[in-house]
Amino acid sequence: MPRVRRLLEKANWRSESTRSLEAKIGMRFLIGEAPAFLAEIRKIPLLASCDGRVLISGETGTGKELFARAIHYLSPRTTHPFVAVSCGAIPVELLESEMFGHTKGAFTGATTSEIGLIREAEGGTLFLDEVDCLPLLAQTKLLRVLQEGEYKPLGSSKSQQADVRIIAASNIDLRIAVEECSGPTMTCKIAP
Repeated sequence: MPRVRRLLEKANWRSESTRSLEAKIGMRFLIGEAPAFLAEIRKIPLLASCDGRVLISGETGTGKELFARAIHYLSPRTTHPFVAVSCGAIPVELLESEMFGHTKGAFTGATTSEIGLIREAEGGTLFLDEVDCLPLLAQTKLLRVLQEGEYKPLGSSKSQQADVRIIAASNIDLRIAVEECSGPTMTCKIAP
């Protein structure tokens, strides 16, 4: 049996029952009958099949994280971590270190190096809930991850590659929030 399993893994073969199990794991908590809800559910397998970034918007309590998990568990990244972070729950002064990691001695109290959430999600999915709460500096650094697939841990002079899919969620309409940003200093109402 181990020999057969190795051959199947080598051929990257998945049985119909395995695909069915993945579908159940990814979609089992999404329950509803409203036509708009069902229309969104039908998009999940398509979103899961590509490796693009996804923004999920909706009111608080509508299941944005459940949608993100379903996309992850139905994707080729399912064997890698799903790391969820509530951007609004991380204190601003710790956000950069939490997201990108830091080197030993990068700041007072940094007695060891830490990998950060991006590295923790390596190969998998990083779910940024309440992405609208990220401060502008963190947004700028996250943009580098999105565009170039690289980042620098706090206190490091070397860039690191990031193989991670980003799914973000917000309970506000980000297009409207961006339009409300004004002035040459880019003061924005979406950042706390």
